[in-house]
Amino acid sequence: MFGRSDKNNEKAEAEARRVEAMKASIEGALTHLKSHAEAGNTDRCEAAAKRLVESLKNPKLPTDYSRQARGVLDSLLLHGFMKATALAAKGALDAAKTDDIELRSKKIKEAREKLAGAMKYKAPAEFKGQCERLLEVAMLSGGVKQKGPTKAKPLDTTPKVENRAKMSGEALAAQDQAKAEQAKAAAAAAAAPKSRVPG
Repeated sequence: MFGRSDKNNEKAEAEARRVEAMKASIEGALTHLKSHAEAGNTDRCEAAAKRLVESLKNPKLPTDYSRQARGVLDSLLLHGFMKATALAAKGALDAAKTDDIELRSKKIKEAREKLAGAMKYKAPAEFKGQCERLLEVAMLSGGVKQKGPTKAKPLDTTPKVENRAKMSGEALAAQDQAKAEQAKAAAAAAAAPKSRVPG
């Protein structure tokens, strides 16, 4: 009689240790998932979430714990998709500012995909509205300025005139002195006797 109860206690303790080990593993996976969500890496977030969902299906885990862990998992996935959407929208705006039309289009497409994922995980409606406005601004920006000369604005080849009105008196005197020295050197070179080569 006593031996049987000891075995039952050992089995119960071993089972409790296994459950605690599973909980610790799930907590570690959630921490790992949080780092991916902070970086906006949705592919890794979804892969990690898939493994976590399989772990949470274990019937030995308490239902309250499973429900709470799923709530944390969903909130982390939502955060990851919202972060990825914001990063892609900012990338689209930056590309539009630098007139990189191809990158702008790529980032807009990426932002729309990430926004759809964020809405799947119940992102707020205000977030969707803000992202749509940002993407619209990005679509309407860039691609307007022509690089280089055009027919309306040809290349300006005229020499630039010094603005002597804004020069200080010392700078003006130094400039006049330099011109005078150049003129003296030119006059001296012209007046110097030409060397005769005996014929």
